[in-house]
Amino acid sequence: MQDSHNQQTGEIDDSVARAAVALPLAIRELLDADSTAVIILGLRGDVWSANETALELLGAESVEAMTTGSASHAVLRSMLDHAPRHLVSGTSDGVWQGDVDHIDPMGDLRVFRATIATRHDARVLGGGFIGVSAHDVTISRKNAANLRQRATHDPLTGLANRRQILTTLAHALADQRDRPGHVAAVFVDFDRLKHVNDALGHQIGDRLLISASQRLAEAIRPQDRVARIGGDEFLVVCAGIAGPSEALGLADRARKALTGHLRLRQLDLPLSVSIGVALSDDDVLSRDDASAASALISNADTAMYEAKSAGRGRCVLFTGEMRSAERERAELASELTRAIADRRLTIDYQPLFSTVTQQAVGAEALVRWNHPERGQIDPAEFVSIAEEAGSIGQLGEFVLDRALLETRLWNERGVVGDDFAVHVNVSSVQLGSSSFVNLVMNMLRSHGVQPQQLVLEASETPLLGRNADVDRSVLALRRQGVRIAIDNFGTGANALSVLTDIGADILKLDGAFGLPIGSSDADTRLVRAVVLLAHALGMRVAAQRVSDADQLRHLRAAGCDLVQGNLLAPAGPAEALVATAAF
Repeated sequence: MQDSHNQQTGEIDDSVARAAVALPLAIRELLDADSTAVIILGLRGDVWSANETALELLGAESVEAMTTGSASHAVLRSMLDHAPRHLVSGTSDGVWQGDVDHIDPMGDLRVFRATIATRHDARVLGGGFIGVSAHDVTISRKNAANLRQRATHDPLTGLANRRQILTTLAHALADQRDRPGHVAAVFVDFDRLKHVNDALGHQIGDRLLISASQRLAEAIRPQDRVARIGGDEFLVVCAGIAGPSEALGLADRARKALTGHLRLRQLDLPLSVSIGVALSDDDVLSRDDASAASALISNADTAMYEAKSAGRGRCVLFTGEMRSAERERAELASELTRAIADRRLTIDYQPLFSTVTQQAVGAEALVRWNHPERGQIDPAEFVSIAEEAGSIGQLGEFVLDRALLETRLWNERGVVGDDFAVHVNVSSVQLGSSSFVNLVMNMLRSHGVQPQQLVLEASETPLLGRNADVDRSVLALRRQGVRIAIDNFGTGANALSVLTDIGADILKLDGAFGLPIGSSDADTRLVRAVVLLAHALGMRVAAQRVSDADQLRHLRAAGCDLVQGNLLAPAGPAEALVATAAF
C-alpha cells in the first residue's frame, strides 16, 4: 500500500511540475510560427513539455511518446550530450549554445542549433528543470557551405578561384620566408581558346576547360595547388622549390600534359598553352604577404606574355629585365591614359589614291604620341599598351572624334569631295562593345558627316573570328552606310572566302603581301588572283606601304583599286592633306 501511495504521489508531483512549466497558448503558437522547438525536462531527464514544432523536429507524436529508448528521445539525448556535463547532471545553473549533428534513422545528417539552460530551484516542483530550444539548420548549413564554396571556388571546374589562390599563395609565402628555397607561381594560359569559343560555341569551350583542368591537376605534385583565375587562365602555386630549374621542370610537365589534341563530341581540338613562371625573390618578399602574392602572380603573368610573344606553346621564367620593362609599360599606360584625357595626342592623315583618277579618295587617321620626355613613341607600342591597360576604347573614341571633326572641316573648305572617306582603325574591343554602333552614329550626326564618308578598319583576326558581338556591330554599321575595311590582309590564317559570312567593303593588303621590292612574277599572279576574288565578292582592294615606282606599276597591273604609301604622300597633319598625286 505504501509503495502504491508513493508511486501515485510521484505521478502527481510530475503532473504538477509539468503544469507549472507549461507554456501559455500564445507563446506556444508564437514559437511554432517561428519554427522554434522548445522542450522542458525535469532534472532527471524526463520530458515535461514540448511544443508542436519540437514534436515535429524530434519525430514524436506526443510528449508521452518521448520515453527513454524512443528515436525522439535519442535525438534529445544527443543534444543534451553536447552540453557540459555539469549542466545536465550537476547542481550548477548555466546556459550552453551550439550546433548538434545527428544522424537520423534514414542515415541522413541533420544539424540542430540548440540552446540548453539548466535551473536548480527548490521552490520549483522537482527541484528545477532543463530547458531546450532548437532550430533545424540543416538546409541553412548546406546553403552556407555552398556559398563558401562559391566564394572560393570556380563553379565550372571546381578548382580554387583567384580569391582563394591569393590566400593560399600568401600563406605559402609566409611559411617560406624562414625556410630555404622559393615559392613558384606558374601562370598557365590556353592558346587560342577564344577561337574555339567563337567557332564552336562556349559549351565546347567549357568542356575543353573542364577536361584540361583535370589534366593540369593530375600533372602537378600532390602538395601543389591549382586554381582557375580567369576565362582561360590557371595558376599553380608550388612551395619548397629549390630554384629556376625545378620550377621550369614543373611548368614543362604541365605544358606537356596540356599540349596535343583533345577529343570532345567527335571533335579533335588542338590544345597548347603558354606558361609564365615566377619565383619569390627579394623584391617580392620585401612586401607584406598579401602584396607579395599579388606581385608574384603579376610577375608570372608578365612571363606568360613573353612566352606568347616568343611563339606560344612554351615556358618562360620571369627575370629582372622583365620587371624593369613591366614597370616602364605600367608608367607609360598611366601617362597614356592622362594624355588621352587631356587630348594631348595628335592625328596625322595619309591619303589613299585611286589608281584610275590619281585623286585622293580617302585618308587614314594615324594617331601620334609625342611624349614630353621620350619623344615620338611608336604607335604599335602604345596601342598595345592601351589594349593591355583597358584604355583602347578611350583611345579609339578620341581618334574617331578628331577624324570626323577634320572630315567636316575638309568638307566645308571644299578640300575633298562627297566620295572622300576618312579611314579609322578600330579594335576588336570596340567592335565587340554593345554601345559602339550608337557611339559611331551619334558622332557622325554630331559632326554632320555622312556615314559613307567613314571607313572603319579592323585587322583580319577580329573580323573573321566569328565573334557574335563583332558580327552584329559590323552588320549594323554597314546597314547604316558605314564601310568596313579588312586591314593588313595576308597576315592572318583565315581564307578570303569566309569574308562572305560578314561581308566587307575594302580589302587592304598587308605591305609584305603588296608586291614589295624583289617580288616575283608568281607573287604578282597571286595578288592578281586575290584582287579578282575580292572584286567578285564586291570589295575594292587597297595596297599599303607603297614605296617604289616599280611596285606601284605591278599593283596597278594586278588590278588594285587604291594605293597608299610614302611614295605617293607621307602622313601629315590635316591642314597639309594631299588631294592629288601624279603617278
